[in-house]
Amino acid sequence: MTNISTLQSIGSNLTKIYNKEQKALKVKTTKMVFSKESFDFELGKLQSEILTIENVKIISKALALKYGINSIDRRRKSEALWLFSNHSDIVTWLKQNPKKRFTSLTALQRAYNLANKPKEEPKVQDETESQTTEDTSSEESNVGQSVKEEPKVQKKLTASDVALETLIQLEIHSISKSDFIKALKEQLALLEEDKLKNVA
Repeated sequence: MTNISTLQSIGSNLTKIYNKEQKALKVKTTKMVFSKESFDFELGKLQSEILTIENVKIISKALALKYGINSIDRRRKSEALWLFSNHSDIVTWLKQNPKKRFTSLTALQRAYNLANKPKEEPKVQDETESQTTEDTSSEESNVGQSVKEEPKVQKKLTASDVALETLIQLEIHSISKSDFIKALKEQLALLEEDKLKNVA
């Protein structure tokens, strides 16, 4: 029978593999979303053009067969059309939220829609309910005054977050890791030179 320490070692190794896999999926998804040459973007673009040419709002099974996309999963087609239709806003949102990276387009769509869900307007209290028999004319009124919202504090990125975002940018811009490391060393050297000059 396998002992506890061996099982713990197996579990630790599997977690490392899992974390590596998740990072790779996040890089892949982000690169795909940013690219206008990705399969999903092209699929969404095709569907948008089909809808325009056929003057319909939904692509039927017959139209999907007509244009050769009937064998592609329905959810995949739906997500691709969503990506194409909202591409600019999605990319902007991801750039503004570097901590938000997703392992699939499905997870991205869910998070994006939740974050951009319109907020419900607060119900206005019925005037008859707000009226009182007391004379409050001498009291200071807050009606019509806007409540100041506290400025949102942006969460700091961890070293792991910065590393992941760097890898994503390298993938997007087709920069090799060796070229990046070389450039990083050069920038660090320049930074050290500036510090020495300031001290002198």
